[in-house]
Amino acid sequence: MTTTQFIRAVRHFLRHISPGVWLGGLLIGVAGLLTACGGGGGGTVPAPQPGGLRALPAEYSERKAVNYSPYRTENRDTEVVTRENVQQDLGLLAQSGFTLLRTFDSSDQVSRLMLEIIRDNQINIKVQLGIYLAYTAYGTEEEVANARRENNAEIARGIALAKSFPGIVIAVSVGNESVGFGRTTPDVMAGYLAQVRGNVTQPVTMNDVWDAFAPGPGGAGMPPNVTNLLDFVSMHSYPILTTSQWDWEQQAVPESGRAAAMMDAAVQRVIDSYAAVRKHLVGQGHATLPIVVGETGWKAVATSTALTYLAHPANQKMYYDRLVAWSERSRAGVDGAVAIFYFEAFDEPWKAVVNPDFDDDKWGLFNVQRQARFVIQNLFPASQWAPGNVTLADAVFAPTVISVEITADRYSVYVDLPTDGEAIAPVQRWDGFDNPPNAFAGEGSDEALAFEGVHFMEIGPVPAVYGWGALTSNANPVEDGQRVDLNQFATTGRLNFSIKTTYPGKLMFGFGTSTAGAVFVVASNTNADGYGYVNDGQWHEVSIPISAFTAAGEKFDLTKVTNTLVIADIYDRTANTVRGNETKVFIDAVFWSK
Repeated sequence: MTTTQFIRAVRHFLRHISPGVWLGGLLIGVAGLLTACGGGGGGTVPAPQPGGLRALPAEYSERKAVNYSPYRTENRDTEVVTRENVQQDLGLLAQSGFTLLRTFDSSDQVSRLMLEIIRDNQINIKVQLGIYLAYTAYGTEEEVANARRENNAEIARGIALAKSFPGIVIAVSVGNESVGFGRTTPDVMAGYLAQVRGNVTQPVTMNDVWDAFAPGPGGAGMPPNVTNLLDFVSMHSYPILTTSQWDWEQQAVPESGRAAAMMDAAVQRVIDSYAAVRKHLVGQGHATLPIVVGETGWKAVATSTALTYLAHPANQKMYYDRLVAWSERSRAGVDGAVAIFYFEAFDEPWKAVVNPDFDDDKWGLFNVQRQARFVIQNLFPASQWAPGNVTLADAVFAPTVISVEITADRYSVYVDLPTDGEAIAPVQRWDGFDNPPNAFAGEGSDEALAFEGVHFMEIGPVPAVYGWGALTSNANPVEDGQRVDLNQFATTGRLNFSIKTTYPGKLMFGFGTSTAGAVFVVASNTNADGYGYVNDGQWHEVSIPISAFTAAGEKFDLTKVTNTLVIADIYDRTANTVRGNETKVFIDAVFWSK
């Protein structure tokens, strides 16, 4: 796992990635937020589905579904969405059988225009209408008030469209990952849902990440004051962007079958996400509440090095075909999603401009020129295909990686003074989470200041909204993905380092693996846990048993360690009320021992 991959894995694992970075239709690269995704939900719990559960129309199980946005240029804000372009898009989607569309807002320039074209041309397309919600969970009092006014205006537009196009709009969705990424609270969302549900006749839902609905890395699950107002759940699941949570590399499978095994595992990840949401709903008494996969997809182009062995047109087709197979099993009576809205219909180059580091473009079944990618080329003549001769044999997969097994009783990561018989890690690079980094690290050289020897690391937090973190990785870019097998430390091993700081908040310490991302324990800053950490400005030796990570509920594979030390203050994990602090942290003498 490269540093870039690990940072992204940490961000996904802790649910504090920038809003919309991997999800369709919303702005990319806006500063990330972190809240407990299902948290709270206080207040009076209304009766489930006031007026009775509204059944999903048959179109949900009969039509192919896709997420649709019409933007074609690199600047969405200045682009004029034309009737001709939208009509072309709708014609291509109808031709390829995608006749159930999900939109992201209720704007006149997109949704009203699209609905008018469908109506005026009698196109056989149905729509799940989106209502975009501005952020209300943070900002100044004036900013929050403005956001609420924007939301009320958008809700009014959505209600009006649902009433004006009752034969086309067959469901309404309020918000897009609004709770999961902390854009609003469950209580506020419940109010918006009640407002919409009280003014339309169509089934009503909200679109959010799967682990906002179910207990998982994102929180405790959606509370009943929200789910009691839903006619169906619309969950998102993106295995390609949460690779720390499943075995995407499939190293145990021979290379000849590794791509297929990876794609099988990817779709199984979606199925497992669905099962987690279903289990949570059953526990709330919603055993029959329908579940739709509102977003899932696979990138056709590797727009960053982190996706080199994941994204490809052939892999996109393999993923889509497996989703279709699961959908067909579900329709045959096997428990599963009622519908799957594939993300997305067309590429959107504006997303690459908004956040060049991540580049959230190239998800489309069609490229921006409206040429069919390999995934759906069987539905079109060759004259309408995207360039390139692609076959399934071209699918990418992770190369074989051999972890370096450490058999010594001590593995030194960052030390000046060697110990007899120890194994020594390659020179380490220290990086902050995220981009731009929310922590900076530099090496000091002063025997009077170091814990041992001459050198020490100085970490300067520059906290984001959710907190900050720093990690170690191999310094040689060519070997950046090299793993180390520390499995012999699993039973009696310890993670050791020396630390000096007066940082007032709580700190998390841990390590990273290619299959689990970051695993942490939250340390007491008074040594109440016996680890040795005290934030009194003096050097202290910290020693954390590896068993403590298991006891904390973390899951990891020590045969695939990529980052031998991670330090962070992620506010929802540390329950830290001292936010935004930039007090420096000094680290020295990092090693694993038995």
